[in-house]
Amino acid sequence: MVTIKDVARESGVAISTVSNVLNNVGNVSAETSKRVMETVERLKYVPNVNAKYLKSCKKNTIGLFLSSIQGDFYRQLIQAVHIQCKINGYMLNIYVSNENTSEEIYGMILSSGVEGAIIMNDGLGDEYMERLERINMPMVFIDREYHSEKMSSVVIDNDYGVTQAVEYLIKLGHRRIGYVHGVQNFDEKARFKAYCKVMKKYDFPVEEKFILNGYFEEAIAYSEMYLMLVRGAELPDAFFCANDEMAWGCIRAMQAMGVQVPEQVSIVGFDDTILASYYRPGLTTVHSPVVELGSKSATEIIRLVRREGIEEGTSIRLDPQLVLRDSCRLAK
Repeated sequence: MVTIKDVARESGVAISTVSNVLNNVGNVSAETSKRVMETVERLKYVPNVNAKYLKSCKKNTIGLFLSSIQGDFYRQLIQAVHIQCKINGYMLNIYVSNENTSEEIYGMILSSGVEGAIIMNDGLGDEYMERLERINMPMVFIDREYHSEKMSSVVIDNDYGVTQAVEYLIKLGHRRIGYVHGVQNFDEKARFKAYCKVMKKYDFPVEEKFILNGYFEEAIAYSEMYLMLVRGAELPDAFFCANDEMAWGCIRAMQAMGVQVPEQVSIVGFDDTILASYYRPGLTTVHSPVVELGSKSATEIIRLVRREGIEEGTSIRLDPQLVLRDSCRLAK
């Protein structure tokens, strides 16, 4: 088996230099870095990530790796994970990336040394799954469906939730139903796919002019909807929004421009955040079981760490439920 010593000898540098290049630390010249990496590729050297992980492993500590902590969704998620960890005698460390690359997020997970990791970070590309497999660390993903010997996933069944919502709008008599996108992560892609599937099932067109991008943020959704209305664009019968914040942004923009919700346009969101029932009108939305998502992901990572129950990881889907309030009405 090729070792780091072999790479150092073939590259004509010290072992510490190879280590610095592989970990992207230290003051190594571009020329030397290139020579080392060419040697790594030529010799097909694979770093011993297990040794690095085991050396720094923090017992009884779970890591929660997120791309954001803003908003009610993340507050509920973190609290649920924390409670379950506390009940089972585990510390919880939270790691938040800020537009980091996949390589940087991978390095964050590896260097954390936690005993198990819960990961919801769309910045981590799928191509890194094989590398994560080589780390001797149990992991639970809540942003993608994946399972193996030491990895599990706990995800929300977006298809089921969106299908309930869009079919409800159709039952109300709506035929032209728009969609407001979030950022292109696992949930958004699944939600848009489900929306398109339902529209196709009922032979209704997905009209590009009724598709907006809100990036999961209220302010952006407000701006997009406001601009659409200022331009005098035609409105659909209803909008399905990929989260509640965007739904409320759309409603506020319509109210500012004199468009009545739900009298003129019905609106449905996704998540059922705490504020959803306080909006005026109250928001019809898909209740996302965020507390259960956090609790089950924590329970599953602790099971994997303790090697309890079945011998390998598994995939768990949680069912969301449609909650009816006042932002929808029968089509005229």
